[in-house]
Amino acid sequence: MVSRWTYITLTMLLCVELGESRTFRAAVLEHALRLPNRTLFVRSREQALAYVEPNLAEFERQAAIARTQDVDILVTPEDGIYGTAHGRTTIRPFLETIPDPKHVTWNPCTASADIPNVDVQRRLSCIARNNTLYLVANYGDMQPCSVQNDSHCPSVGHYQYNTDIVFDPNGTLIARYHKTHLYYEYQFDEPSEAENIVFETPFGKFGVFTCYDILFEKPATSLVNDLGVGNIVFPTAWFDALPFFAAVEFHSAFAMGMGVNFLAANIHRHRFHGSGIYTPDGAAVYYYNDTVGSGGGKLLIADIEVLDKPTRRLGNDQSKPDSRMLSVDQFEFKSYAFHDLFNFVSLRDSHADEIKVCHNALCCHAKYTANIHEGDRYALGAFDGLHTYRGHFYHQICTVLKCANSSYSSCGSPTLDARSIFSNITIWGTFSTPYLFPEVLMSDNGSLALAQTQLSFENGTLDTNNPLDLPLLSATVIGRKYSCDNGTAKQHAVL
Repeated sequence: MVSRWTYITLTMLLCVELGESRTFRAAVLEHALRLPNRTLFVRSREQALAYVEPNLAEFERQAAIARTQDVDILVTPEDGIYGTAHGRTTIRPFLETIPDPKHVTWNPCTASADIPNVDVQRRLSCIARNNTLYLVANYGDMQPCSVQNDSHCPSVGHYQYNTDIVFDPNGTLIARYHKTHLYYEYQFDEPSEAENIVFETPFGKFGVFTCYDILFEKPATSLVNDLGVGNIVFPTAWFDALPFFAAVEFHSAFAMGMGVNFLAANIHRHRFHGSGIYTPDGAAVYYYNDTVGSGGGKLLIADIEVLDKPTRRLGNDQSKPDSRMLSVDQFEFKSYAFHDLFNFVSLRDSHADEIKVCHNALCCHAKYTANIHEGDRYALGAFDGLHTYRGHFYHQICTVLKCANSSYSSCGSPTLDARSIFSNITIWGTFSTPYLFPEVLMSDNGSLALAQTQLSFENGTLDTNNPLDLPLLSATVIGRKYSCDNGTAKQHAVL
């Protein structure tokens, strides 16, 4: 009898020979954490296992649902099993030693039941095996080290890592990734160097990294550039940082900018929300619900095209000459956005216009047609410099954004309120980096919404192909100049 995975592999090989489009069914789980009373102090392994039980049970339930819908791969969130509020000592009862699958073949589900302290790995392995799917999960890894031989080894004699693990449909561990860029996670250690971790499936090669890693060259873009990865799995515990870094906003921008499928699974709790399955052409499906306790978590499923390699839309790696000198007669002003001081010009109330603003070596242009509602203020902003608030990274940003109110100083402040409809908007600039990430965020009655398939991004130019169907909050192109970070992106950086 031919197994399901043998059938899938043979079918995909046949489609390649015939030149037909191939798809796979992806799922991400926005998981509403189920945690005991916060006064509980976990001291023993038994208490830790009781603590995580409700979340593992929910993973089992959702994986069973995924199986009934023939899901090929399921991604679950960062911190989705034990939550976020842990210290270096209090996390210890939860940790397990997770072997490196590059050196050891390890199937916890079929391994001897006598092996101690692998309970969570066994549970996850069996979830993958029992539901015949690839499972991506996040858990804490404890790796022994020698204080005598390793000057970085903690005094307790082991490292503690925030770790993504991937099991195949047989329950075998096939990938282990230690998070590189920590997010005020004092309970964990940074690995000595960033890893590029990939795993193969019948429907493509996947890379894996976690949350804040997305903002840095390695592993995020190096997986695509150096290894030709066309698909990313992304466990995250992400809270929105408007106007540029809401979860659904920037994760979709990464997929489009790098030309990859991007499977982002977030936890769902106060301030943490926003998951999606994103493709180079837009969001296949996404979920945004910032009301904790109403709607809760959600399992997202979508059929997406197999990408054997990225379809990256490169910007120009050299500064473009800015030959078009517009006569700008409106007021130019400065205001903070994402803790950086931007140069802004206000959009005029005319139905159609083209405007420009510069900051340092970056000049930003916007061409638009819009019905700007009375009382709404929009501005075109430019920033070219090193971001230094709770983390250091160099970015260039061109943005048209809705100001929080009618005052100039509110431009760049977070807002969910907008009433103005844009028929079209085009944004481009003199970026000096090829790493450009386009994003359009809209307001849906005080909630966040994406523009879905209404966008194009070619040669560093963001364009809305059709009239936006909701009021605009921001349209932005973010450029990352990794070479100008000056090595300052260190442990515990945070948005």
